[in-house]
Amino acid sequence: MADKSQAGRTLEDLFRLQRRPLLRFVTARVGNETEAEEIVQEAFIRFQSRYDPAAMASPAALLARIAANLVIDRAREKNARAQREDAWGKAHTAGAGDGLAPFATLDPARELDAKQQVAAAMAVLDALPDKTRTVFLLHRFEGLSHAEVSERTGIPKSTIEKHMIRAIRALAHLRGT
Repeated sequence: MADKSQAGRTLEDLFRLQRRPLLRFVTARVGNETEAEEIVQEAFIRFQSRYDPAAMASPAALLARIAANLVIDRAREKNARAQREDAWGKAHTAGAGDGLAPFATLDPARELDAKQQVAAAMAVLDALPDKTRTVFLLHRFEGLSHAEVSERTGIPKSTIEKHMIRAIRALAHLRGT
């Protein structure tokens, strides 16, 4: 579909021609139009920051590949989040840890380090402004998309992104410790 006839097109032309087909493609894979819209926007942002559509034989194909990779990344992220939440739920629910007996001999130093890291992260989160903390927790711990956080809090989506950046920057120094 995107052959040499599109080689001289601008990013705006590419967006106008490919946004809807790309949105259908992504929606079919993720099953959620709001999430698909976020993925399509991210695909265009990544494309714009790295490529020039005028210099390419098939910019639409590359754009579709970027979107497909983002879909895979989101699926992996959701799976990892679900596994973390499941492990956390089992560790903090009475009787749920009975099946974890083989792991009871974990290194006490690692356990202490993990508890200290969680405490440090909680201290950073507690020090954040209320809106920033709420946005971060809704997105990262409840798994809501930026659009869903915006709907729930009444905060514009662009401001949601700014709150997320502020929270991530505040937590970033913990990675090195």
